[in-house]
Amino acid sequence: MTVAPRDAPKPPSLVGSVLPPVLFLLVAGVVGPIFLVMGLVSDGPETSWLLPTGVGITALDVVIGLLLGRGRYRSAQKLYRLRTRGRPARARVLSFEQTNVRVNDQPLVKLRLQLHGDDLTPFEVESRTVVPDIRLPLLYAGDLPALVDPESGEWQIDWDAAPIVPAAPSSLTAPAAAVPVDERTPAERLAELDDLLRRDLVSREEYDATRARILDGI
Repeated sequence: MTVAPRDAPKPPSLVGSVLPPVLFLLVAGVVGPIFLVMGLVSDGPETSWLLPTGVGITALDVVIGLLLGRGRYRSAQKLYRLRTRGRPARARVLSFEQTNVRVNDQPLVKLRLQLHGDDLTPFEVESRTVVPDIRLPLLYAGDLPALVDPESGEWQIDWDAAPIVPAAPSSLTAPAAAVPVDERTPAERLAELDDLLRRDLVSREEYDATRARILDGI
């Protein structure tokens, strides 16, 4: 059974995905456009460096914004494909473990799952997935709602369809106390983060935020 058309989201917009990060970087790096304008209106050898510098900084901001936007667009495309062509399925949690990495202040968890459902041959997958803190108790429940595209093999946990499991204070504090301290060096953590980006397991925005947090702790 495929997702009902009325429940399907609108197709992702390339412009809508790319424009916000580009505009943000142009505003945050406003020195580039300022140099560019000053270089165009100024005349004299002492200000000749303003125009090429402004062009370079502005171009760099645009390129970084385009890369971030592309990551946003690809993630939105995957979700759109799964919500329009995918089938509801169940993801049985076979095992999970903390990676001691947090992306956008949410834990990155290594999961081993078995995906199964109506007219779907069960298969196992492994993934490093960002799990919202409020959803962590669901990993103990055994089964999670998921979306699977039988043709491409793409899948995703459907957190929107997952219930919120209330937990007693003791059950929340015990796992937190049992989480080991991350003893890896910043270089090792950055290397793992680079690997996650290469494998498209985190977006560019999540990568930049987590990388900045690791560097701040040095």
